[in-house]
Amino acid sequence: MEPWRYFRTCPRCGCRPKAAPKEPLFHCDGCGFHYHFNPTLAVAVIVVRDDGRVLFVRRAKSPGKGKLGMPGGFVNFGESAENATRRETREEVGIELDDVRFFCSYINRYPYKGLTYLTLDLFFVARPRSNKARALEDVRSVCWLKPAEVRASGLAFTSMRKAWRRWLRERCAVRSD
Repeated sequence: MEPWRYFRTCPRCGCRPKAAPKEPLFHCDGCGFHYHFNPTLAVAVIVVRDDGRVLFVRRAKSPGKGKLGMPGGFVNFGESAENATRRETREEVGIELDDVRFFCSYINRYPYKGLTYLTLDLFFVARPRSNKARALEDVRSVCWLKPAEVRASGLAFTSMRKAWRRWLRERCAVRSD
C-alpha cells in the first residue's frame, strides 16, 4: 500500500480530508497544509576487488531474506549518498571503500512490516581498502564472487537486478574496446 494512503488526518490540525489521497500529495482542506510524498533514498554498492571479484552479502532479514545483495541501505537525514554508501558498507561488512563513484539509479518498492516504501536506489561502484569483509549488521554471510557466478535473478531486489545487468553490460563493453 502506498504511504500516502495511511494519512487519515492532517498532521498539523487533525482534520479529516474529504477524500483519501490518490497521489503522493496530501492536502488538508481545513488548514491548507500540503505534504509532498517523495521517494525514500537508498544506496547500494558494487565493490570490485583488483582480481575482478565482487562483494555480495546474503541477507539475514526480510525483505529478500536469504538472497544475495550488494552492501547498502537507507540514506540518513543530513547524509550524502556517498557517505551513506561508506557507512552502510562499514556497518554491514566492516570494510572501508575507495574510489566511490556514482553508477546509476533505479526505482524500487521495499515492502516492510505492512508498508511499501517507494525508494530511489542509487548505485555506486567502489574498490575495497581490504578484502577482509565479514558478516555484521543484517547480513547472514559475505562472499566475493566472479561476475559470471552471479545470476541477476538471485538478487534480492528488482533495482539490484537492473543495476547488476547494466554493470555487466558496461563492463563487457569497456573490455571489448
